[in-house]
Amino acid sequence: MKPAVIKGNLILPDRVIKEGSLVIEGGLIKEVREAGRGSDLASADVHDYSGHWVSPGLVDVHLHGALGHEVMDAEVAGLKKIAGHQAACGVTAFFPTTLTAPLETVIRAIETVRAAAGEDLPSEIAGIHLEGPYVSLKRKGAQDPKYVREIQESDLERLQAALGPLRTLITVAPEVGRNLDFIPRMADLGWVVSIGHSDATYDEATRAIAAGANHATHLFNAWREFHHREPGGLGAVLDSDRVYAELITDGIHVHPSFIRLAVFRKGPERTCLITDSLKAAGLPDGTYDWGDMQIVLKGAEVRLRDSGVLAGSVLHLNQAVRNVLNWTGLPVPAVVRMASLTPAESVGLGRVMGSLEPGKLANLAIFDSSFETVATYLRGKKVYPGR
Repeated sequence: MKPAVIKGNLILPDRVIKEGSLVIEGGLIKEVREAGRGSDLASADVHDYSGHWVSPGLVDVHLHGALGHEVMDAEVAGLKKIAGHQAACGVTAFFPTTLTAPLETVIRAIETVRAAAGEDLPSEIAGIHLEGPYVSLKRKGAQDPKYVREIQESDLERLQAALGPLRTLITVAPEVGRNLDFIPRMADLGWVVSIGHSDATYDEATRAIAAGANHATHLFNAWREFHHREPGGLGAVLDSDRVYAELITDGIHVHPSFIRLAVFRKGPERTCLITDSLKAAGLPDGTYDWGDMQIVLKGAEVRLRDSGVLAGSVLHLNQAVRNVLNWTGLPVPAVVRMASLTPAESVGLGRVMGSLEPGKLANLAIFDSSFETVATYLRGKKVYPGR
């Protein structure tokens, strides 16, 4: 197969090459070229996006659903629809995320994600995020309180058998029961352990980090309040240079001033933009069933019908990038890194995806000046719009 060339403003981890070119062969990036080079590629299949951003494909390590489908439905067809929605947002790899539910229900979702990961999808299922049931009842957020529990030895064995080789990110409240004791075991299994939905004190969270937790689930949301004499888990995460911090940057979950606080403290190398999007993403306003509960979408807000608690988002990851650009004034490469290379690195995938570098997968997103998606490529093949 002849090589392909993608032309446009290339977003590298540290700079932009205006009107540069990517040479793609065999689904990989072969070469990154400065403007004006390319006379030896006359026979290549040229895709000219002059004036547009050529970005690494975005990576979302925390999303529950879209277009009326969610991970807990345990349907491969639904995961395919979610993958299509991700491709339309410039996302080329994502971690379907579970919710607090009976362990049997979580395992069915895991088995379905493993099955879907083997399918030809427009956005790759790169792993799974288990958000619950091992969370704090006090900081449950929109998680169903009926199924919140601490980790049991038998749970770990059953999850390990169900997950198999699937790359795994797991959210844990370390202060609950014996959860802290299991963090080294989970880390030894190769799982990425994330502190979240937690009422941990600063010391408790620091012990969890020392035990192997190096990720923080939607920082500021469903955490102990930030206080200058007891900074809690938030303080421990902001204090640690080891921990990757997720942020939902829709302007609803976290005030832009706290987005700036986290980004300027953690830096683009430890900040992961996520969506935490629910099945209502991409749908009109209305009331939707959500497990044993119901959610209400009005504008950009999703809340539990009964309590009014915020319940995930309908954010698109390319919108998250645009928001952070506006709120921080950081250069484009730094903000795009937070939605591509940094989340990829946080789950051990930084060597194969997340940046425009030779040898990496040719997963690309083409954005206009407002970061609306123009086209998406997965392993060098155009998957949006159309296949």
